[in-house]
Amino acid sequence: MAKLEVILLAAAIFIFAFAGVFASMGYSGNEAIAHHYMTEGEWSDSSCGGCHFTVSDHVETNTHIQRDIDEWDPLTNFDIEVEGEDEWVERYGAYHPGGGALEEYGVDVDCMVCHEQYGMYDFEARAMKFAEGDFENANAAAMVDANTAVQKDNIRKFTYFSNAVTPLPLLLLFHDTVNGAPAKESCAENCHEANIPTTAVMWSAPDYEEFDVHAEVECAECHEISHSSLLVKADVENIHELEAETRSCDDADCHAGISHGPIADAHLETVECESCHIPALPGGELPGGTTLESFDWSNGERVDSFKTETIIPVLAWSNGVGEDELNIPDGKDDADVKLAPFNIVTGIWWDEGVNPEVAESPDTSKEIGDPIAVAYVEAADADQDGMVTVDEMRNYDGDADGEADYPNAVLRTVDLHYRLSHNIAGSEVGMADPLECADCHGSTATAIDWELIGYDSDPAQTDPPTDFTLKTIDATIPGAKPPEVEREPAF
Repeated sequence: MAKLEVILLAAAIFIFAFAGVFASMGYSGNEAIAHHYMTEGEWSDSSCGGCHFTVSDHVETNTHIQRDIDEWDPLTNFDIEVEGEDEWVERYGAYHPGGGALEEYGVDVDCMVCHEQYGMYDFEARAMKFAEGDFENANAAAMVDANTAVQKDNIRKFTYFSNAVTPLPLLLLFHDTVNGAPAKESCAENCHEANIPTTAVMWSAPDYEEFDVHAEVECAECHEISHSSLLVKADVENIHELEAETRSCDDADCHAGISHGPIADAHLETVECESCHIPALPGGELPGGTTLESFDWSNGERVDSFKTETIIPVLAWSNGVGEDELNIPDGKDDADVKLAPFNIVTGIWWDEGVNPEVAESPDTSKEIGDPIAVAYVEAADADQDGMVTVDEMRNYDGDADGEADYPNAVLRTVDLHYRLSHNIAGSEVGMADPLECADCHGSTATAIDWELIGYDSDPAQTDPPTDFTLKTIDATIPGAKPPEVEREPAF
């Protein structure tokens, strides 16, 4: 009996201690509390910690939050040492969920950028606050409409009241309808809309399901991220390895066991599935952006040209893009490479030319090198005609010390290869049918440039030539219902 009393006492202590998390939760119309069931009257990663005991660890190990704002990218061509961190926050802070590098600007982690479930998160309002330099109010500006919706929701009102009068945390029953897992709309329409100009993805389109067989799959189902559970703390050694994990096509929960026949299956050792399943991409003006043909920084500001026609992806070798590398494919004989589909965007910018590899091969080197800040490029236009020449760039003396600042300057023109992994086509979805044998081999081949990827000619070439149009590729799915056979009625 004594043992039972101890157990009951321990259970009671736990319940009331846990219920303390939900103290002072009565519905009061307080916006900070109304958009999430918080206890501190404000939205922050620390107030999340009332329930999510490991949230601080999640913040410390989440690469969305701990992103390197010093990292240079040819698209933005932003030199943080020259233009300053404040300028970066004003221009690009809206694409950062807060915390990390933005903590010193008073921007706490805004979990709602991913977890708001009403579809009312106002990304543009948040971006405007960043542009105005009003960093501390940026997160709140995004939730004004969502807060109002929650305040009017009768189920949520009932939950607030119940949590105030009972030790049972009823919040657990309704939590995910207000603040559940990230939805693909949040990923696409808030932050990753920026991928449209380089990869022509259609995830911001209302008819996305017509372009991608995975349109109904939530992003987090494939892009597995570090997880902050209620009670369990996950040890994290390398945040980049953890956050970069993406399920492969043959994952046990995806397409494991599917066969396209022995010949096609043998290609999996050297060819990524996407190579055949992304046969075409849309060009022209797309929902959320227009696909780039090129961008040019040669005169101090970006000038763009766009792809107006259907885009045919380019197949090239790749084992991924390493740190401090440009998006340039690998060679056929490099380690662990596979053929993968890419969209090519030509980028043009000035480099100091002091890196030996860049100086020798400015247009084909993978090295990021030493890009010249656009402010200095613009200032180098000595005759103010809007065109910066090699002589002007190499003779530019910005510090007026009598010595040219960039005597070895080179103008790089680089075909940047942006890897494609969305807009997956199937037999009934996509802009075109997945590639078959004749698309890559034989006299009808148009999908691959064999010389470009390092071959003298088509390795499947035969004498006499094989008619690859007669070879088809079919999918065999384990455990699938066999096709029904139509029979004539017996009578």
